[in-house]
Amino acid sequence: MVSTNGKTTRKKAKVVEVVEDFNLDIDPELMEPGYNQIRRPQLPYGIVINDSPAGIIIPIDQLEKAGWLRMPDEEELTTVEFTEDVTGLLIQNARMLVLGAVPEYIRYKADVEDLAGTMVGLYEDHKSQLDKKTMEVCCEHALVFLDENNRPLHTVAIVVRFKNVALWSFKAAREEYYRQLEKAFADYCEVPYSGKNDKWRSLGVLEVEFKAVKEGEGKNKHFCCKTVSITKPTAENFPTLFLGSPELKGRIWGLHDEIAGFNESTVPALPPAKEPLIEVLPPASKGSQEPKSATAKRQNRQAKVVELVEDDDFEIEDEETELNVDEEENEAEDDDDLDFDDEDESD
Repeated sequence: MVSTNGKTTRKKAKVVEVVEDFNLDIDPELMEPGYNQIRRPQLPYGIVINDSPAGIIIPIDQLEKAGWLRMPDEEELTTVEFTEDVTGLLIQNARMLVLGAVPEYIRYKADVEDLAGTMVGLYEDHKSQLDKKTMEVCCEHALVFLDENNRPLHTVAIVVRFKNVALWSFKAAREEYYRQLEKAFADYCEVPYSGKNDKWRSLGVLEVEFKAVKEGEGKNKHFCCKTVSITKPTAENFPTLFLGSPELKGRIWGLHDEIAGFNESTVPALPPAKEPLIEVLPPASKGSQEPKSATAKRQNRQAKVVELVEDDDFEIEDEETELNVDEEENEAEDDDDLDFDDEDESD
């Protein structure tokens, strides 16, 4: 309204006519494949816990980012303490699908000044340069966790980085499982045996148990997360371990489109610059306690301090001498740090 000489007049609003054109004429040049580019997706993550109990902890905010269908109750949560508290769902026994994995690579450990987290190169190309005192071998896996009826527990794949002993143990168990699954498929379908590619293998349901096993020698023995139990596929249980029906296959392979670019790059899927730095703590006293649930923490107010002590005698095992998942006595050394990238920071 406008006031003039004590009189108030109402100013008419200007009507702006908006014309919507739904028939956009796309420049044909923009359809050329030269503009196509595969970009690495930003996926939620879980962290491997190399302690007792061992397993994979998925922080609460990452559960939400993954579209976890039934968020855990407070008593189902576990809090572990690194340089900061991390509260989430600790998974020790799991049914899962592996949608993909990046090639193993070597990077500098978190306690190496000026080089922490810096990538050296792919393990296959630089294994001769591996310095076990300052470097570690890593590999990220895109996982989908399932319930007992093979239904996904979340809608977005979760990335988990396995390192050193945990990596070779999981890889050896996974490879053995897939070969057994391929044999069970041949027996079930009565066709000749043949190895399969990673996309076919992504339909195989891994039933795994993560267990804390002490590795090393003498005073350098420490817990690490090892894959110690996997259900062996047979022709009899094959239908429960392979999501090969047209509907299930389409649903799972649809997730491959959502992680396009995850394993097609030669750099880590979770770059160090975007990790929430969870540094290695110095050795704690022998009286350190086990991880407590959120309920127990309220009662005691003492969160678990995860001890991740570097062992200079740590031996990286090559693919040809990977750990036998059925023999706990085959000893190496533990991972040293649990720094992990938080891609939410860039979202």
